[in-house]
Amino acid sequence: MTDLLASATRLTVDYCRISRDRIDAGEGVDSQHLDCEESADELQLSIAKTYTDNDISAFSGVERPEYQQLLRDIKTGTIGVLIIWHAKRLHRLIDEATAFIRLARKYKVRVYSHCAGWYNFEKAAGRKAFLQDTLDGQGESEERGERVALARKRQARTGAYGGGVRPYGWGVDTGRVRSRCINPKAPPMDRIYEDHPVWDMSKHRPEEAEEIRTWAKKILSGVPMAHIVVDLNARGVPTQSRTDGRIFRRKGTVTDNTRWGSRTIKAILTNPRVSGHTVYQGKILKHNMFEPIIPEDTRQALITLLNDPSRDVSGGNTPKWLGSLIYECGDCNDGTTVKQRVRNGRPCYVCIKHGHCLHPAEEIDAFIEDVLIERLGRHDAAALLPLHAAVDATALREEAVMLNANRRTLATKLALGQMAEDVYDIGMAAADARLAEISAELKKASPESPLADFAVSDDARKTYLSKDLGQRREILRTVLRVTLIPVGKGRRYVPTADRVDITGANSPRLRAVA
Repeated sequence: MTDLLASATRLTVDYCRISRDRIDAGEGVDSQHLDCEESADELQLSIAKTYTDNDISAFSGVERPEYQQLLRDIKTGTIGVLIIWHAKRLHRLIDEATAFIRLARKYKVRVYSHCAGWYNFEKAAGRKAFLQDTLDGQGESEERGERVALARKRQARTGAYGGGVRPYGWGVDTGRVRSRCINPKAPPMDRIYEDHPVWDMSKHRPEEAEEIRTWAKKILSGVPMAHIVVDLNARGVPTQSRTDGRIFRRKGTVTDNTRWGSRTIKAILTNPRVSGHTVYQGKILKHNMFEPIIPEDTRQALITLLNDPSRDVSGGNTPKWLGSLIYECGDCNDGTTVKQRVRNGRPCYVCIKHGHCLHPAEEIDAFIEDVLIERLGRHDAAALLPLHAAVDATALREEAVMLNANRRTLATKLALGQMAEDVYDIGMAAADARLAEISAELKKASPESPLADFAVSDDARKTYLSKDLGQRREILRTVLRVTLIPVGKGRRYVPTADRVDITGANSPRLRAVA
């Protein structure tokens, strides 16, 4: 009793938490708080502050803001008594519970449970009771997780949809609805039910499936991922979560899932589900269960291309002009390219090394596009299409997997001091060079080309203007080699053949006439 009176001279607080709150109403934590207040009254104490983590799991890796604040306040020495509804509301992992016991003992905090009474952390029996209640909660969660996992695996094996996040590209509304209780712990008379559509997850959602096919075609034709992301966000294409009105949390914090990112696109394109396979925890359980959105060969080609270590994943600025890092500087004349810069309020192309070739971007791009469209509109446009090499794609992909495994082995040996740094550098360079060769061979064998549509088009300008910037840049890179000739000071700029040297990327010089 003496210890209790000493603790009561400091603040009495309570902590409430619930893992799932479907409607964000806080009914579960409110009920816990009322029970904690009832316990405080019985102890003749008054709760000064309540810490609440609503709709947040207590497992590790999930951030619980209010719990962390509780720990910080305990360390200030201002808290004397903590009231909880049950130990499993405070922790679900023994490691966390053990650390909490040490903290509570250090700062003389007494803990009372509405369901179990006082936990005397100064006695072995009290610590054991607290840890046992925590362990019971952990075991309860793990058993429920195992049951759910088993059901999910069984559903995946049969191709049934087990709920959860709808895979992008799948799910057609059947016209039927399923009634779902959104507050199942409320008294029967107070429960609220909502109708949710029933989706046929074996069928494609047409507009989303078409987006996926477009991404695959662009990437295989050389369009950088960054351009695809920019284009999606610019067009306002809704993400899966925005379409379905879902709210996602990462470590307890609500995340913005209304904008596209490269990781999301890569995950969708490489997921076995996109080729019609049933998947459980990332592994294929049954092949060809559904009609594929993209063929398996295409998916494998995307996996190889997107995992290529030589691929630019720096996340730097996405070029906003047609010729950035494609046009070459005629003053350097060594393959050095130009980049976009704003000079005197105008976008210009400037040599990336020395600032040569100050060409206004709008005028030179319009000039080059006219030349490009004229070339693509000729009767022999089909001759520009690359010849597809006959390669053993399966063998090349297997070799790429082996090389990537070797790269990881080299890195491990270097970290453990089992390999000299110079030997590591030689091995990595050799692996990267071969991976780049494999990527190039697979790309040559790919049926996709940024020029494919022009071979059957009777209006090259219309076809060209239907492409986004990323596709236009790949078309330019494939057809032309453009070198910008330095411009003399004081001369009004007009794009002409003597200021722009244009040749075919793999062909003789073209006349620079629009």
